[in-house]
Amino acid sequence: MIFLNELDLKVLGEALRKVRKKRGLRLVDLEDDQISFATISSIERGVPTVKPQNRLYYCQKLGFDVSQLPSLIRQENGERNKTENLLFLIETCIRLDCDAALEQLRKLQSKGKDYYLDKIYYLKGLCYVKKNKLKKAEYFFLQSIHAIEKKNHTSDPNIKSACLYELGQIYYLRDHLDQALDYNEQGLNAFQPGENPSDLYDYLMIAKATYLEKLYRTDEALQILNDLWARIGQINCLKVKLHMYELKAALLNKKKKYDEALKYAREGLHIARTNGAHEQAVELLTVWGNILQNANDYQTAENCYQLALRLENKLKDKVLLVSTLTRLGKLYSKMNKNREAYLSLSTAVERGKKYNDSHRYCESLMALGDYYIENGQYPKAVDPYEEALHIASSCNFPRLMEKALLNLSECWKKLGEKEKYIKMLGELQQLRLRDLEVMEV
Repeated sequence: MIFLNELDLKVLGEALRKVRKKRGLRLVDLEDDQISFATISSIERGVPTVKPQNRLYYCQKLGFDVSQLPSLIRQENGERNKTENLLFLIETCIRLDCDAALEQLRKLQSKGKDYYLDKIYYLKGLCYVKKNKLKKAEYFFLQSIHAIEKKNHTSDPNIKSACLYELGQIYYLRDHLDQALDYNEQGLNAFQPGENPSDLYDYLMIAKATYLEKLYRTDEALQILNDLWARIGQINCLKVKLHMYELKAALLNKKKKYDEALKYAREGLHIARTNGAHEQAVELLTVWGNILQNANDYQTAENCYQLALRLENKLKDKVLLVSTLTRLGKLYSKMNKNREAYLSLSTAVERGKKYNDSHRYCESLMALGDYYIENGQYPKAVDPYEEALHIASSCNFPRLMEKALLNLSECWKKLGEKEKYIKMLGELQQLRLRDLEVMEV
């Protein structure tokens, strides 16, 4: 039998499986004293350890000459090239028209492209992320991983790693930071460096730093960023680079190293401005404002936030300004500019409700409730806190749920509503007990 490399063996195995299915035969129909069910299965999966004579015997059982193998492999490679090109085009057009991409993926799946099932499921997951249907997206990412583990092969060595990265992002949006970090770690462990450059590893690393920062593991997050910075010249993705600057500025801000934090915010903003990256410029300006606010430079902080707001017409993702408006409202409260604080926070709430970002909306509601409490308007604080609690409960944002329950209990206490006050404390206790149980597991 001619020599076949590992890729040819997989192509051959897939081709033989198609021949068997076309003839209506099951694996069990073809096993006999010379070849077992397990061996046939290994041949169709392209397992290289199968003895050549067993592979040859199986070809003969399916009734075609071994001399057909080179042309069969060429034909299968041609089909694979067509499929891979189509999958690449589908992946490219997801951002433009995810419904059309989904339709193409369904057609591919209906043609029995089992070898590419992991990639098809992965791309379906990306489509549903784009449509903000995260439960469906999660289902397809898990299906992709299951398809890889079930068949012990993949059309792309880093599909599993990419799925795990996306699952981490989904749990991050749900405020399940520990689970997000766990998926991300699995993604890093599954990542396989190859000859072709990939931004996936950089995305996984910057995501890990982000999750650690949100978990208040500041020093660990900074260490990840320092590791990334050592190879920044090799990082091709502008989005990753700008996120590195934004995150480093935010982390140094937490450590009260304001001068150093400002340096990274300014450098990142210069890169964003030079490259016309307006979304990242807004995020960097907002971080810059936060640093200055903590450093008690309120006037310059206000200028940063206002400049970010003036970029609105340049933005595709205008939901970013919900966070900017929320921060600006909190700044005005510190400056005792109550009218401006209310206008900024109420605008943040209005826009948060309009755009499809539950976390930002919830944060804006919490900030408006805080504004009312600071001004002794406890009855008015109840509505935004209750709405925030409803969203946080629906989306499972445990940290925001805890804060909403705590602040609502304070409101009911001040308003003399003893039963409601006790109820809030009871729910808060139950939430903390659940968190402890999760930590113990």
